Amino acid sequence: MITEISEPIKVASIFSCGKVKICWFVWKGRRVEVVKTTFAWKNRRGEKNLHHFALSNGQEVFEVSFCPEDLSWYLERVHLQ
Repeated sequence: MITEISEPIKVASIFSCGKVKICWFVWKGRRVEVVKTTFAWKNRRGEKNLHHFALSNGQEVFEVSFCPEDLSWYLERVHLQ
């Protein structure tokens, strides 16, 4: 089941050599550890460039987006098993 979320989140990430590693994020007061980034892609929303990531905590998959223009992160969707 896929649930649309579209809420801002806080993310702990490491940017190095043009790549990003997402370590964990906080959503609704819950810290979600990222075990694996399963997929990454880019697109545009209006004038903004967005970087998307599919992240796994070992049980669920979370789709997050990052906007480099304003340094904002959003949880877009949650895929529950």
